Amino acid sequence: MATSDLNIAALAQLASRCTLETLPDEVVRQAKLCILDTIGCMIAGHRTTEVSMVLQAASSRGVQKGARGAPVIGTGGSLDPVEAAMVNGYAGDILELNDLIGGHASIGNVTAALACAADKKITGRVLLESVVRGIEVTSRIYSRIYPTLKPFGEAGLVPVGLPSSVGAAAVVSHIRDLNGGQTKEAMAIAASLAGWCPAQVIFRQGGTVKPMLFGAQPAMTGISAVNYALAGMTGPAEILDGEFGYYATVSQPTDAHKEPGQSHWALARPVRKLHACCGYIHSTIDAISALSGKVKGKLPDYRLVIELPPYVHAAVSKQKPPATPNEARFDLGYCAALAVNGQSVILPQHSLEFEKYLSLAQTQQTRARIVMRSNPALAHYRQCIVTAESIDNQEICRLEFHTPRGGMDNALSDSDVIGKFHRLVSHMLTAEQIDDYVKRMMSLEDSEHIDWIGELARPGP
Repeated sequence: MATSDLNIAALAQLASRCTLETLPDEVVRQAKLCILDTIGCMIAGHRTTEVSMVLQAASSRGVQKGARGAPVIGTGGSLDPVEAAMVNGYAGDILELNDLIGGHASIGNVTAALACAADKKITGRVLLESVVRGIEVTSRIYSRIYPTLKPFGEAGLVPVGLPSSVGAAAVVSHIRDLNGGQTKEAMAIAASLAGWCPAQVIFRQGGTVKPMLFGAQPAMTGISAVNYALAGMTGPAEILDGEFGYYATVSQPTDAHKEPGQSHWALARPVRKLHACCGYIHSTIDAISALSGKVKGKLPDYRLVIELPPYVHAAVSKQKPPATPNEARFDLGYCAALAVNGQSVILPQHSLEFEKYLSLAQTQQTRARIVMRSNPALAHYRQCIVTAESIDNQEICRLEFHTPRGGMDNALSDSDVIGKFHRLVSHMLTAEQIDDYVKRMMSLEDSEHIDWIGELARPGP
């Protein structure tokens, strides 16, 4: 697919070609892992007090046990599809563990699929096709603008909301059997209604609303857009590639954008999260772990200089310590201090109990010795340079790093993803239940219905 073809009509056609008969086996397998991983994130999110607020907002009646509707994953209850999408999308994003394929494609698209699947009683095949369509559409849009994205301070947004909203519309269109023309209109409408994901909310004072923006809002937008298209409404055909369209708004002008086309599947090169923090921080955490084995003595005894791409530095380099769990997940200095002191994996409790970890003398001392700098020679968030210096600023060891765990060039294995799922849901399900769930998910195309997805992922008696 040429760059000039990355418009709504062409993306709708791309989605229509995503059937199990035509998809590579690797793409289908990774889609199953995306669904599994995202459900694990949703279940783990219910550990937070914020999700209970969203549940209350979703319905004054609360979650109704045994009621018909879309499943609220991790509760055993159900809600109206839009309300279920709000809760599931929020819960799956809050701990910053959902994947980074196409930005954050899975959280919005899997959320939309699960919200609409129950009403249609779809098969596992349809669910898989829908999720692939959504993730691939989202990723095509995201890959078009990310290499030349305008600075956050100039564009004012994070490029996740609109691509995922268009993808979610493709998901729901397939589940609800829209024809090609209706699907195209639904995707254009979704692009028009998409939230702009303010950079101020994502990287600065996000309050407790931030986790609504990457998963819940795109899924809800996709559902609404399909409803409008079914009623006969239309959307702007050039919302992406027009003179005042999305591409022109959020990315720098350039002579050419390389788009690898349908032969390149985003799902074939997945980017997933091991650490429960912003993806911009992962490379530094893993670099620190690697550096610790290269210096004499203990790493906390050194001064640490961290160099980052300018847009990453602007986003996660903070002057003040985090004041909320969400701020802790986006604070490089805090997370790096934990890594220096032996935390090779940033876990959910490091943000849920951030006050405890932040109050430790070793965290405070290490954080004071960390210097973060912008380096224009670095271009992608997976790149960083970490240098250990003596207290008198003499370089001891310098490490250039670009292969964070879970990244394209250091992908999590199937067993890694399944192991992560075990950890995220073990407080709710027995080991036997988890193994059975994983087995059914990895043979999802054989399922005549998918009710078990919501029924199993709930508290035991």
